[in-house]
Amino acid sequence: MDISYKRQHNESFMVVELEDTVSTYEEKMIEENQISSLLTITRLNFNGCMQYHYNISRKENLEDFLDSHDLNLDTFRRFVVNLKLAYAELDKYLIDERHIWLDKESVFFEKGADSFKLSLCFYPKDMGTMQEQFRFIMDYILKKVPSADREFSRIIYEIYDLCLKEDYTLGEILEYLQPKESEVETKVESINLRDDFLVEPTEELRADDYPLGQEFVSDLTSFQVLEKPSIFGKFISGAKGFLTKKIEFKDEYLEESEDFIIEPDAEFEEKTVLLSETKPVGRLVYDGQDGENDFLVTKDIFRIGKSKSCDAVISAPTISQNHAKIVREGDDYFLSDMNSTNSTFLNDEELVYRRPVKLKIMDKIRFANVSYTFM
Repeated sequence: MDISYKRQHNESFMVVELEDTVSTYEEKMIEENQISSLLTITRLNFNGCMQYHYNISRKENLEDFLDSHDLNLDTFRRFVVNLKLAYAELDKYLIDERHIWLDKESVFFEKGADSFKLSLCFYPKDMGTMQEQFRFIMDYILKKVPSADREFSRIIYEIYDLCLKEDYTLGEILEYLQPKESEVETKVESINLRDDFLVEPTEELRADDYPLGQEFVSDLTSFQVLEKPSIFGKFISGAKGFLTKKIEFKDEYLEESEDFIIEPDAEFEEKTVLLSETKPVGRLVYDGQDGENDFLVTKDIFRIGKSKSCDAVISAPTISQNHAKIVREGDDYFLSDMNSTNSTFLNDEELVYRRPVKLKIMDKIRFANVSYTFM
């Protein structure tokens, strides 16, 4: 399945094309109700091609979530509990589990210091049963389990064997993770989706937060998500209290806009030519007056953000907990934005989530409004 990502002003979207689909009962049910365990979606007709635009603002997918969190017994247990709660909510609205796309790229968590709020992707094609799709997630998790944690490794392998059955359930998995019934009840209650969840305290930038000469142009296309009153809510007693968002399935015809390209100045081009044969050392040199540190990329996956668990910690309030990352491959370095609140910019061009860009010596990098030079 082809996936692309785009930013629209301060919002982020995952875009997936649809083939030979028509409006279904499930889509109408989603449109008329408030299903907190699904990503907010807008269906658009883009140059004759039908697309789903999933709003993933301030979220990170399972792959990035596990990369930025320690994978241990508690993390995995909370993931499974929230997944079970999400499917329970979908069942109340008669959403077919085969129309839920369950993958490390399509399961999203709220970006927060201790948030396990989970959102799934509705996709009106046969994606397979929950059991079939969760096996692929277990394949991925097996590769992420720390070898030093022998007890956790043992439990994960036992769960993997369980997942080879055709009719296993998430409840059976939780029995492996929580052998004591009292612990199960306590944990489920403490992370119920009805509870408030912690969102990262990141300040959004205003226009005057950007230095002169560093303005950027946003995509001019806008999406509108309409709110409609529920017509089924009174028949579904279990739905009360969930966090709510609305979606609109409205076919809109959009014209493709030209990409905005920033022309580099002559001085920058000259420096690039002179240093083109010099290999970068992977240093981020701070270019500001607020006392942030320089950093040397010392790992193959080097994470940048406000969280103390990041490799490069930037203290500015506009920086997200997990803001960006640099991946080192041999002598090459690639920069990616991690769906940050205030974006990452390379030579004043805004980066798109999960779309890495190769770095060159003297590149100007801006994490929100904090500037660095790459050496």
